[in-house]
Amino acid sequence: MKIAMISYNTFVSGQENGWNVGEQGSVLLLQNSDGRVWGTSQSKPLNNPNRNEEWHGETRAIVDPLWELLEKELPTIDKVVFYVGSTGAERVIELAAKHGLDPQRAIFVFCNCNYSVKNGLVKSRGFSCSKVMGCECGGHATMNRIYQNFLAGRGLP
Repeated sequence: MKIAMISYNTFVSGQENGWNVGEQGSVLLLQNSDGRVWGTSQSKPLNNPNRNEEWHGETRAIVDPLWELLEKELPTIDKVVFYVGSTGAERVIELAAKHGLDPQRAIFVFCNCNYSVKNGLVKSRGFSCSKVMGCECGGHATMNRIYQNFLAGRGLP
């Protein structure tokens, strides 16, 4: 099995983006790789009407290049695990829909920040049958656990 994991935060410290082979499959790791644990310097609520272009640009600067890498590999990937936080959530969901990802192949990992807004976005973009799971703010520990478990041959949650 081949999976991809994407987040605008870093969740596997010291690991470069790219393919990693495990016991029963491979993971395409796609995370913020600039050395910062948190992908954006500003924390803005998902439904904040005062978001500015600088913040949108910061999120896009991380997410869009990761999506370019994912897009090349998407036809061969069985599942994609997305971290959906309060920063950049719209972009990740928008790109998944734009690229026609089959909802059965998507797993969304949500922190509690604006959970209902994120859940509504997922449903409105056609991913109502996708798996959704909760996590801590930032998703670092949960995404890392999913990554490590998959590489160790313990499958996906």
